[in-house]
Amino acid sequence: MIDLLLLFLPFFALVLMGWGAARTGVLPLVGIGAMNSFVLYFGLSAMVFRLAASGALHQTGLLGLLLVYGMAGSVITALALTWAARQGLSRRDGGLAALATVFPNTGFLGLPLLTGLLGPQAVGPVAATVLVDVLLLSSLCLAWAHSDRHQASEERRAIQSSLKGALRNPLLWSMGLGMAAAELRLSLPLPVDDVLRLLAQSATPVALFTLGAMLARSQLARAMAAHRGADDDSEGGESAARSAPDARTTRAHGAVSAVWLPTLLKLGLHPALVWGGGQWLGAVTGVAVPPAGLLVMTMAAALPSASNVSMLAEREGADTGLVARIIMWTTAASLLTLTAWASVLGARSAG
Repeated sequence: MIDLLLLFLPFFALVLMGWGAARTGVLPLVGIGAMNSFVLYFGLSAMVFRLAASGALHQTGLLGLLLVYGMAGSVITALALTWAARQGLSRRDGGLAALATVFPNTGFLGLPLLTGLLGPQAVGPVAATVLVDVLLLSSLCLAWAHSDRHQASEERRAIQSSLKGALRNPLLWSMGLGMAAAELRLSLPLPVDDVLRLLAQSATPVALFTLGAMLARSQLARAMAAHRGADDDSEGGESAARSAPDARTTRAHGAVSAVWLPTLLKLGLHPALVWGGGQWLGAVTGVAVPPAGLLVMTMAAALPSASNVSMLAEREGADTGLVARIIMWTTAASLLTLTAWASVLGARSAG
């Protein structure tokens, strides 16, 4: 287990470096968006294309893996929404908190880490999780977030917006183009392949560094929002604040103090459901669930929450502080939980 911990440490060290650079001002916050665009549209897209073009996505049993992962994610979504309702959150806040609970950080952390741990063959199952997360689970959570308006048209628009966002995802496009290149046995000119190789090599360090910077930005934004709220309370007078507290803020603070449960759902129960569901599906129904692919999907489910959910929460007008807290806690704890899952499942470095 110590060997696995040492294997994961460099990945999380890069995340910590990015966080520290943003917190200290070495990396200006306005530059994080540019780094994010580079990672998504160039680095990770080149990595996914080259892996898909190599035939890594052509794996048997992918349908069974999709079914297992989709069922497990649906259960986690339902549990997270139930938790949010019991915390007294609005449907908007609850939907985005549930999305943060179920949506793993596949792009910025999962692809670099899992391909580094399990080899290039891991990209197929990891890519399959992106399809389920983007097309199914995010659509469900956004539909719930918009359902408090009591208008079916709002729910339809939320689902349509999620699907449109999926179609604009550069990772899905690069995956499809790579699979087409592999199917047609296309060979890229050497200079073009060298450019893609260099971009792919940059993906891992830049993605992890950017992830840390994004976490710091979310943390700073939450602190600034809390500071503005304190200023507003002082301007309004202490007696007015005591006599007419903001019920939504009170509920949100209560929910924030209980984010250990979404953290447990994300890092503990989610991978357990994927692994157990795969074992059950293969044994009871006879659906092909390849052990190697199930291992990759279980590790993908054990990833921390996706950092871009905080930006989505801000756009939707949801409680960004709560979402950022879930992302921060799952990311901080995942170094130990990922190591534990890799040890329990017998994962070994492909290197």
